[in-house]
Amino acid sequence: MPGRTQSSFRVFSGAGAGRTGVRIDPGGWLKSVRASRTSESRMRLSEERLTLALDSGVEGVWDCNFADRSIWISERWLARLGYATDAIEARQPMDHIVDAEDRERLTLAMVAHVKGLAPSYECEHRVVCRDGTSFWVLTRGRVVERDGAGRAVRAVGTQIDITHRREAEARVEYLALHDDLTGLPNRRLLRQRLDRAVMRARDGRFTAAVLACDLDGFKAVNDTLGHSAGDRLLRIVAGRLLDAVDAGDTVARLGGDEFALVLEGLEEPHQADAVAKLVIAVLGAPIEIDGMVVEIGVGIGAVMVPNEGITADDLLRRADIALYEAKTTGRDTYRRFEPALAARHSARHLLAFDMKDAIRRGDFYLVYQPVIDLAAETVTSFEALMRWHHPERGLISPMEFIPVAEETGLIVALGAWALAEACREAMAWPGEIRVAVNVSTLQFQHDLERSVSSALDGAGLSADRLKLEVTESALMRDPEGVVATLHRLRALGVKIALDDFGTGYSSLSYLRRFPFDKIKIDRAFIKDIAEPDAAAIVRAVVGLGERLGMGIVAEGVETAEQLDLVRSEGCDEVQGFLFSRPLPAHEVQAFLRSRRASAAA
Repeated sequence: MPGRTQSSFRVFSGAGAGRTGVRIDPGGWLKSVRASRTSESRMRLSEERLTLALDSGVEGVWDCNFADRSIWISERWLARLGYATDAIEARQPMDHIVDAEDRERLTLAMVAHVKGLAPSYECEHRVVCRDGTSFWVLTRGRVVERDGAGRAVRAVGTQIDITHRREAEARVEYLALHDDLTGLPNRRLLRQRLDRAVMRARDGRFTAAVLACDLDGFKAVNDTLGHSAGDRLLRIVAGRLLDAVDAGDTVARLGGDEFALVLEGLEEPHQADAVAKLVIAVLGAPIEIDGMVVEIGVGIGAVMVPNEGITADDLLRRADIALYEAKTTGRDTYRRFEPALAARHSARHLLAFDMKDAIRRGDFYLVYQPVIDLAAETVTSFEALMRWHHPERGLISPMEFIPVAEETGLIVALGAWALAEACREAMAWPGEIRVAVNVSTLQFQHDLERSVSSALDGAGLSADRLKLEVTESALMRDPEGVVATLHRLRALGVKIALDDFGTGYSSLSYLRRFPFDKIKIDRAFIKDIAEPDAAAIVRAVVGLGERLGMGIVAEGVETAEQLDLVRSEGCDEVQGFLFSRPLPAHEVQAFLRSRRASAAA
C-alpha cells in the first residue's frame, strides 16, 4: 500500500540464530518517521507473543505487565477458559483466573524469579473457568523487560493443560496407598495413619487403638465357590468394617483375609472393646454370594496407642501378638494386648528356634498308647504320640510345642518323620496290630499322600496296618481337598479315623461326606460321662456310628466308673490311662505279652 511503512520481525534459525531483521520499504522510508514509538512497541509485543506461541506450540500464551498489574492472554486460551475474547488486550486480574488455594504458591514462584533467585518461572496450579470449574495447568515464564533501575516490567510465558498427567499421577499415588480389590488403605498408608495417631496421642487428651483382624472360614469359601466369589466376599467384608467404625477412623486391608482398623479420638479402652464386639457381630451375620449363604468369623487382636514414643511397626506387632492369642482361643474371639502376651510370644519364637535344632539332632521320639477292644479285651492298635526331650528344659509338653510347630510350618517335617518312624517301629509288632498317626492340616497341603506312601514303602508295612487320625479342624480348612485326599488314601488300604469328635463346627456334615472307619469321642465328654448331658451325647454318637457302620473309640478313659459307663453306652474300643500310659517303643512288646498272659489266666 503506497505511503505506508511495511515492517515485520522474524527470528532467524541456523547460522543466523539470534539476529533480528527488519524489512523496510525503500520508497516510503521518510514516511516512517511519522510512526510513533507506541506503534513500534505494540508491534514488538505482538511479534514477541506470536514468536512465543509458535515456538512453544502450547495452548495458552500470557503477557504480564507489572506496571499496571494487567495480564494479556491469548485469544484461544481465553476461549478455553470461557472468558470474553472480543479484545486482544483483555485485562484479566490474575486472582480471577488462578484457584484461590494456589494463588500464594504461584505468587511466591514469580517473586523468586523476579528477584533473580530462579532462572525462570514455573508452577503447577489450577485455573478457574468462567463456569466455576477448574483444571490443572503448568505455567512457565520469564522476565523479558526491566527498567533502568533493574525492576521487572514485563514477563511472558505459556500455560499447558496437564489435567490428564495429574490424574494419572494421582491414580498411581492412589494405587500405591490403597488395595486395588477393596479400595481400602493398604499397609503403607496404614503406617502413615498410625504415625499420625501416635503424634495425636502424645498430647494425652485422646488415645487411639489398632485392631488386627483375621477372617475365619474365608479359605473354605474361596476354595468352594471360587476366587471371584472370594473377592466379592472381601469387598463385602470391607464395606461392613467401614460401617462399623466412625468417619475419622481407618480400615485397611493388609493382604489376603487380613484387615486392620485404626480407631482415633478414644477416651477409654472400653470404646475399642465395643468396636471389636461390633465387628465380630457384623462379620458373623450371613452373607449371600451367588445365591448361596455363607458364614465367616473373625479373630481380633487390639492394642491401645500409648502416649509415650512407639513406632507403627511396634503397634502392628503388638496387635498381631494379641491376634495370635485370640485365634488360639477359638472362633470369633478378641484379645487386647498385655505385656505378658509379648513374653509368651517371645518364648514361642525361642521354642521354634530350638525345635529346628531338635529336628536336626533327632531329639523327638514317639510313644504309643494302646487302644483296647472291649468285647475281645485285646489290643487292636497303638496311637503314636510325639514327645520332645529338650537338652536343657527337659520334657516339653505336646500342648506347648505342637501349636508352635503348626504356626511355623515345622509340623510338616515332624509329621513326615512321625509317619516314617511309626511305620518302622510297627513292623516289630504282631501283624494284627495297627499303628495310628495323627496328621495336621498343613500336611494335607504338602502332599500327605507322598509322605504316607514313602513311610509305608520305607518300612515295608502293609497299608491296612496304618490308621490316620484327622481332626475336624483339618476338614474345616479345606473340605473338598481334604476329603478327596482321604478317599485316595482309603483306596490304598489306609484306615481313617475322625479324631476329637464333637469339638469341631459341623461334625455331622463330614460324617455324611466321608465314610470314616472310626469315630473317636473327645475325652471331654468321657470325663463328664457321669453327667446326663454328656452321657446322652455319647449315646447319640454310638447310635450314629452303628447306623453308618463306623466303630466308636472312647478317648481318655481313666477310671473304672468311666469304663463301665462307656461300655454300657455301647462304645467298641477304649483308650486311656486306665489301661496304660503311653509306652516307649521298646516296651510295646512287653505290654502285649502281659495282656495275652492276663487273658489266658
